[in-house]
Amino acid sequence: MRAAAPWSDDARLGLFFAAYFAAVGVIAPYLPLYLEWRGLTAFEIGLVLAMMQGMRVIGPSLWGWLADHGNRRLAILRATALATCAAYAALALPGGFAVIFAVLVVANFFITAQIPLAEAIVAAHLRHDGQAARRYGRVRIWGSVGFIALVLAAGMLFDAAGLRWQPALVVALLVLGAVAAFMLRERPATEHPHARVSVRARLAEPRVRWFFASAALMVFAHGAYYTYFSIFLAQQGYSKTAIGFFWVVGVLVEVVFFYLQGRFFARFGIFPLLSASFVLAALRFFLIAAFADLWLLLLLAQTLHAASFAVHHSACVLTVQQWFPGAAAARGQALYISLGYGVGGMAGSLVAAALWTRLGAEAAFLASSAAAALGWWAVQRARAADRSAVAPAAA
Repeated sequence: MRAAAPWSDDARLGLFFAAYFAAVGVIAPYLPLYLEWRGLTAFEIGLVLAMMQGMRVIGPSLWGWLADHGNRRLAILRATALATCAAYAALALPGGFAVIFAVLVVANFFITAQIPLAEAIVAAHLRHDGQAARRYGRVRIWGSVGFIALVLAAGMLFDAAGLRWQPALVVALLVLGAVAAFMLRERPATEHPHARVSVRARLAEPRVRWFFASAALMVFAHGAYYTYFSIFLAQQGYSKTAIGFFWVVGVLVEVVFFYLQGRFFARFGIFPLLSASFVLAALRFFLIAAFADLWLLLLLAQTLHAASFAVHHSACVLTVQQWFPGAAAARGQALYISLGYGVGGMAGSLVAAALWTRLGAEAAFLASSAAAALGWWAVQRARAADRSAVAPAAA
């Protein structure tokens, strides 16, 4: 009898992304609702979500440095996956704002290690592969599938059984993610001597600084979305199942792009797609601000998630892979997470909380639209600086 073929590296990575983003599918749409159910005010919820983004300023840089200098990416990924399970389980403990805030500080300190390290492991597997964009999309698509499945399932569960089950469901999925982490195999981060880069010197380049500024502005633009979108829709009269449906629509179009992205990047290139993602993001958040009560326009806004997240994220990851090769890979991905999701996400959540409290939901989402428009300008500066940097080398 023939033995079953072992799992490919891409399949193992896909399983990890599926488990991780399945947990995110229960956290992103439903944690704000769970915190509201626990009695937190809108401003306190904004502070908690801002802190969660702020941990991405500290965590990824620390974990990336440890991983690159000690060549222990997989070991750190596994250890932090286990620690995240234990920390998040404490969210079910009784208590108010202070207890919840402290628990999520610890949980998010560990969880911030996982995506930059996983992305660095993916980068090592895809290096020197002419189909890197296509293969990355096919691996990353499983994260979207996991997210979709759990957003839908969790919405129905919480409608039927209540939000008190949110922490238990997240922990179960984090345990699955830890199991997947122990199935991964790491490929050594090899590089040619001429390709070795100094992270500090790379950060001094104008194109890199403008690129990270644009990433921070895009995540800032999503601050109101990730903090208050579910609460905003609940205020509009949508059920938890309907709220889950609107989240899923965004991720479904994301899946389509991830599957086909190799063709798009081959035809249009990274910077043109990056620029387009900001234009469509500005439109998306304007539609949410002005027409959330009209489900057809809200549906249109959610289809633009393919641009504001999927196109933007893939373009950023591929750019970081090019600019931070080999032994700098984990720190490059950590910088993207820290500066984009950490600084940008924390600022976006805090500004959204202030605007939501003082001026209302519409003002928060209009600020998101304005931030995306400003991010488009930063991309143009990065693109111009990249041409200037590449031209002498080409000559």
